[in-house]
Amino acid sequence: MQDSSIIELFNRRSEQALSEMQKKYGKLCSQIAYNILNNKEDAEEAVNMAYEKVWEAIPPAQPKSLCGYLCATVRNTALNSSDKIRRHPCESFYDELGEIIPDSRTVETEFDSNQIGLYINTFLGKIKKKSRQIFVARYYYNMSVSDIARALGTSESAVKTQLSRTRAKLRTYLEERGVEV
Repeated sequence: MQDSSIIELFNRRSEQALSEMQKKYGKLCSQIAYNILNNKEDAEEAVNMAYEKVWEAIPPAQPKSLCGYLCATVRNTALNSSDKIRRHPCESFYDELGEIIPDSRTVETEFDSNQIGLYINTFLGKIKKKSRQIFVARYYYNMSVSDIARALGTSESAVKTQLSRTRAKLRTYLEERGVEV
């Protein structure tokens, strides 16, 4: 079923929307949550909570990409669950980016944080497809280097090298736009 049809089911408040969404994106959602939480039961709970959040959000939300909207919701729900249960398996991923992206925890820097997000999205749109796939798999879907290598049919060393190069390019890109890194 097409995403637009599923969104239409949400708009009509049909519970079939949830089953169609689960059928189409269930495995992806489970993998995202598991990559963050490293526990099957916690991952299932996070996915179910995310489905509930999507149910409550659509309508009025009308996402252009149901997959992107759902994946972001699952990821954020799993990260929040991870914090609540005092697990931090994702910290190593973000330590890698911590040298590039400044910490923005104050109200004064909220705008800067949003702008950095826009810069990163623009940057990702300009790099080669394989570099983007590796970067997104690592830092958005929280996949391990070995899982990325296996999925793309390449070596772990090649993935690590590509991540390092992409981070360096991102650093330069952000610095050119006045972001203090």
